[in-house]
Amino acid sequence: MVHWPEVMMTFDTTTGTLFSADAFGTFGALEGALFADEVDFAGKWLDDARRYYTNIVGKYGVQVQAVLKKAATLSIETIAPLHGPVWRKNLGWFIGKYDLWSRCEPEEKAVVVLYGSMYGNTASAANALAAKVAAKGVKVAVHDLSCIDNSEAVAECWRASTIVLAAPTYNGGIYLPAANLLEDLKALNLHDRTFALVENGSWAPMSAKLMAAKIGELKNCTVLDAKVTVRGRLTATQDAELEACAAAVAASM
Repeated sequence: MVHWPEVMMTFDTTTGTLFSADAFGTFGALEGALFADEVDFAGKWLDDARRYYTNIVGKYGVQVQAVLKKAATLSIETIAPLHGPVWRKNLGWFIGKYDLWSRCEPEEKAVVVLYGSMYGNTASAANALAAKVAAKGVKVAVHDLSCIDNSEAVAECWRASTIVLAAPTYNGGIYLPAANLLEDLKALNLHDRTFALVENGSWAPMSAKLMAAKIGELKNCTVLDAKVTVRGRLTATQDAELEACAAAVAASM
């Protein structure tokens, strides 16, 4: 089950090589290098390794934990996955990442702001909130859900401890990029995260209520009470609302 029922791993006792199938794999082109220690893996490959795990293996964290327990009893010298470079050095570092990811434990005490915006107004509110959170000394990343692949957004939710989700109300529902992300997070079994919400709606803002309901379907996830409601565009009078939400985000960490 890492990540299909028929997947098998083989351990070669003569060389200490674990042929790990889809486990410890990553997206990306090898570009001439075969081994992980021949590339800047932490700098250039880690994001794709996280994206690979969360979107392909992520739902099967319990099974990954079982595999890691078995692997801990072996004298592994090399890990040879089906996808990505071969590991022959510093194996513990990458195994540690898999341990974190499979427990769905955040890699970083950090905030990721993910927004969908129809006309730029929700984007302005999301960026204004991100600036206030960053001013409190919190590490923040901001992504437009209309510009990044959903798999990247999922990986960011695995990396960060706190997620700010911003979306307009669209036909009485959640703007589709944010709605699609929430569906994927449920399917991939994200859990134990804190969310803050930003909504937009000129006459009937509904997206925060609807997003909170979707988040409620995730295990052990918390939605902060302090939310930001924008009616069309952000106004100067909403600075206190943004500040309160930013303070709640920082305090939650």
